[in-house]
Amino acid sequence: MPWLSFDPLTGKTSTVCDNLVFPNGVCVTHDGRHLLVASTWACSILIFDLANMKAGPRIFLDGLPGYPDNINRSSDGGYWVALAGMRNPVIDLAMKHPELRRRMTKQVPPTNWLFGNLNVGGVLKINGGGRIIDALWDEAHGPLYMITSMREHEGGLYLGGVTNNRIGRLTLDGAVSDWIGPESYWGKP
Repeated sequence: MPWLSFDPLTGKTSTVCDNLVFPNGVCVTHDGRHLLVASTWACSILIFDLANMKAGPRIFLDGLPGYPDNINRSSDGGYWVALAGMRNPVIDLAMKHPELRRRMTKQVPPTNWLFGNLNVGGVLKINGGGRIIDALWDEAHGPLYMITSMREHEGGLYLGGVTNNRIGRLTLDGAVSDWIGPESYWGKP
């Protein structure tokens, strides 16, 4: 799948990188020098050097236990990663064998293979070096599932998902109580 960039000043669209596996959430690193990109079906986080985008991505974190959706900064210099669901061995196999994937999409209803384990959502906490330091999971059939977004704000972690009709909030022990996520990206108004 290509990753495109639109320049509003020129009105032109260009291809930044091609052949990515479901690029999804993006986050500029705390130092502003790199871009983190969730590769959902590859269960990995890619990192791009903003000063040399033509070099393409490197693997920042691989072998995730679920499907990463969005990434956001945390108050301690790390990052939060929303997981839409737990890994499914059938999807892992299908991602390695395109012909199998094509046959399955034509012959098997998606609810029988594609959506397995999407009833358990989670959030990973990773440090600035790309190491998982915490994992928060919802229970099967819990109040939040298929978590696709999260944002730390003033000591809490807010959680949501495209199939949820509610927003969850967790109080974070040790988080900076006056830290506001958007201000870390854009500065104070």
